[in-house]
Amino acid sequence: MDFALSNEELYVWLGILFCISQSAMFSGLNLAFFSVSRLQLEMEVSHGDKTAAKILKLRQDSNFLLTTILWGNVGINVLLALLSDSVLTGAASFLFSTGFITIFGEIMPQAYFSRNAMRMASVLSPVMRFYQIILYPVSKPSALLLDGWLGREGVEYMRDNDLRKVIKQHVDAEEAEVDHVEGTGALNFLAIDEVSVMQEGELLEPESIIQLPAKLDFPIVPEFVRNSSDELLKKINQSGHKWVVLADEKNNPLLILDADGALRAALFDTDKPFDIYDFCHRPLIVRDESLMLSEVLWHLKAQETLDAHDDGTIDVDVVLVWGAQPRIITGADILGRLLKGISAVTPASVSKNAVQGSTAVEVEIETKAEQVTTTINGPKA
Repeated sequence: MDFALSNEELYVWLGILFCISQSAMFSGLNLAFFSVSRLQLEMEVSHGDKTAAKILKLRQDSNFLLTTILWGNVGINVLLALLSDSVLTGAASFLFSTGFITIFGEIMPQAYFSRNAMRMASVLSPVMRFYQIILYPVSKPSALLLDGWLGREGVEYMRDNDLRKVIKQHVDAEEAEVDHVEGTGALNFLAIDEVSVMQEGELLEPESIIQLPAKLDFPIVPEFVRNSSDELLKKINQSGHKWVVLADEKNNPLLILDADGALRAALFDTDKPFDIYDFCHRPLIVRDESLMLSEVLWHLKAQETLDAHDDGTIDVDVVLVWGAQPRIITGADILGRLLKGISAVTPASVSKNAVQGSTAVEVEIETKAEQVTTTINGPKA
């Protein structure tokens, strides 16, 4: 039996192999280019990923990219069928073209490209740009038709609830980089825009509000004696809380007084001059009880600086919600909200780096597998 191939048959078989390779490429790239979301690509590009930058450049006109892949894939498969018919007949031609296209042109490339989507899309992006030029007469009009029908591709951002579920899954997954503290803190921060000011802080007791005569928006504090029997100092101490509200005679809040600091300075630092206004601050006053906690945080920050990148200390972190039942929200309340749900047991992976100082305080942390002791150096006694 003579299996020798003529030159013509050899060229046909080479053409068949080329068609199978291109069919595999188009099939795999269809998955590779569009399996990565536009949002993920932009995130990777922002981190300096050159591979993602190549893909994103082609995804800028996603409909043109899609029509190029589809026109190329269909054209190559038709050509493959024609070539196989010229060297094979009947069932052999059908089984060859169908089997090879399915296995080597669809299953294998898609399986491989799905595992290496960004790398393969980046490597073959020059080839795809070449095909965009070759197939421009048919692929570009098709892309314009899709633009008019479906619109251009945009960035699909995650909804609030979806983002929370993703973070929760990252917290629960052992192989993820997000640990319990990071994930729970992020979830609590995302929930802040659903918490009203009436759900945070605590009610102000009547003893924590001192009404004084005022000039414009400034309370006039009467003269007092730096003695524990002084009536004003007794009023300040009566509340038993750190913050006391100084209001006018119509009960409009004007200032908040750091009661602890003022009493300490007035009664114990008697050798130093004392001005009670040094311990007074302008609070953030909220009169809309439906305001959300997230908006309050923005105003607290804006009181200190308008620089969004500034991470300086917020000196006055007190909010007064002035309504039928006045409330006070402090920075400690907000921090407690952000730490809600975080386990009191520190994970075993806690850093054991010592903090400068001489006094050591040992904190024993018991885990399921073993007991870990962390030493934290505190300030000198």
